[in-house]
Amino acid sequence: MLGSACAAPFDADQLYGEVVSAFPYRNLTRADFDKVVDFVATGGYALKRYDQYARLRKTPEGKWRVSHPRVAQQYRLNVGVIVEDPMIDIRQQSKGRPTGAGGRSLGQLEEYFVEQLTPGDTFVFSGSVLRFEGIHEECGLCLAHQRSGSANPVLQRRQVPAFDVPGAAVCARWCRNREMWNTLPDPVQEWLRIQEWRSIIPKPGQLLVETFPRGSKNYLVCYPFEGRLAHQTLGMLITRRLERLRMRPLGFVANEYALAVWALRDMSGLAMDKLFDQDMLGDDLDAWLGDSNLYKRTFRNCAIISGLIERRYPGKEKTGRQVTFSSDLIYDVLREHEPDHILLRATYEDAATGLLDIARLSEMLARVKNRIVTRALDRVSPLAVPALLEISKEMVAGEAHEDILREAEESLIADAMRV
Repeated sequence: MLGSACAAPFDADQLYGEVVSAFPYRNLTRADFDKVVDFVATGGYALKRYDQYARLRKTPEGKWRVSHPRVAQQYRLNVGVIVEDPMIDIRQQSKGRPTGAGGRSLGQLEEYFVEQLTPGDTFVFSGSVLRFEGIHEECGLCLAHQRSGSANPVLQRRQVPAFDVPGAAVCARWCRNREMWNTLPDPVQEWLRIQEWRSIIPKPGQLLVETFPRGSKNYLVCYPFEGRLAHQTLGMLITRRLERLRMRPLGFVANEYALAVWALRDMSGLAMDKLFDQDMLGDDLDAWLGDSNLYKRTFRNCAIISGLIERRYPGKEKTGRQVTFSSDLIYDVLREHEPDHILLRATYEDAATGLLDIARLSEMLARVKNRIVTRALDRVSPLAVPALLEISKEMVAGEAHEDILREAEESLIADAMRV
């Protein structure tokens, strides 16, 4: 809309007709369109008193034009929908020192990873187990986690999903269709037969949940086949429920096909129908999002793309910290004074679909209701091996990590394939 105004004054009725003729915006209501006009023109109710957000003005003919040539210049400098994923410095604090005072720099992590953590969460970084204390002046502050032999929670960094279509179709075609097994290599056929013998291969519409001990920990592995984003969100919510059940969960990993959670206590006796109930997308989800920084960081991306936050000026550019400070301040103002602001709505929908995949997770939980199959095993199953190898990848650092990972892989496969 602002780009149209930079080219020439536009008529709102004509532009609305053009916008809804495009397939992605075919369901856009006129009310929402008018809210966008108001946002571009004034910044909205909470921001209209500030001159820098007054970017459009009406002409005597009723068309909308840019309020100043400077607006068009700034638009051309900042236009774009690609927002770089910023990094956050990670510092290890010393116990007893004031928050944010000094601290040894450990390196940097993707902000997407850090924004999902809440104070008290532990994670693995460069082979060390750290406890997250919070974000101070755009630095992630951590303490060394001292509980030996227990804490290895892993929250993976952001990765692009391997598919947009649920992987259940892949599973149904190869794993569940025994007639096609003969077309597979012999090792894969053996892998499927042992999985069927030791546990089961879930039928379409079922959710298989396996529990088993390994070493000093207890594992719960489920196979939704819904993609990494949906599994990461499910892992966050499941671990919160396990904490309330005093299972003492230590962490989780998610890949495209499975979710693995490990804890200090045996989870085989849990009522899985209740654990995986769809109501986790209510209060549990709201509580997690309230504790994390996810909404604020998503709002920053929306604010940059919409032009509300400008990163570049002639001869200078804002740093990531300056952008974050500005967006966080505006976010807090809008949350307090205009909670139905069009940009906040875009933020919530963007987080729910793009970063959390709540829609797909909700459909899966509804589909598997009363169709959860549990298996309490004495050791790892063939299907669980890839998920447990994800844990090993995060836990190992140093020059010899390839040899260590190879040994872990061989040990897991031997244990899973042992009859």
